[in-house]
Amino acid sequence: MTRTKLARQTPSRHRLNVLARRVVGTPAEVAATVALVRDSGRLLSMTHPRQIPGTDRVTVTVRFLDTSAPAPAPVRRLRRGHVIAVATVPAVVAVAAVGYLAVQLVDAVRSAAPLIAGVVLVLVVLALLLRGKGGCTGLHCSGCNH
Repeated sequence: MTRTKLARQTPSRHRLNVLARRVVGTPAEVAATVALVRDSGRLLSMTHPRQIPGTDRVTVTVRFLDTSAPAPAPVRRLRRGHVIAVATVPAVVAVAAVGYLAVQLVDAVRSAAPLIAGVVLVLVVLALLLRGKGGCTGLHCSGCNH
């Protein structure tokens, strides 16, 4: 035997059988049956639902794998919407809080700006007056005795 032939052969215990079954019932019953086969991971294909004339019943032909092995684990769908919401909501709240506090700080500084400017002006004038330039500036000091 060549390698190609060995690769193409499948042991009889792993051979997969494909079954085709017709499902007949109300649309809800057929949908539930197809969902059950689909969620088991064995659904291969299905036909479009066809209305049975004169009744409210439909028919669908389903092809699925018939294996002796247990059904594979159901596919888990990630719920990313919840994860994204859990991460984004606190971040948006934090950004909004920082923005609110920044606006409050700017408003407080703007309302106190004249007071701050007045205090700075008084300190500058006092610093200029108290700075000694070698002679008496007219203020009574201990150095000139006048």
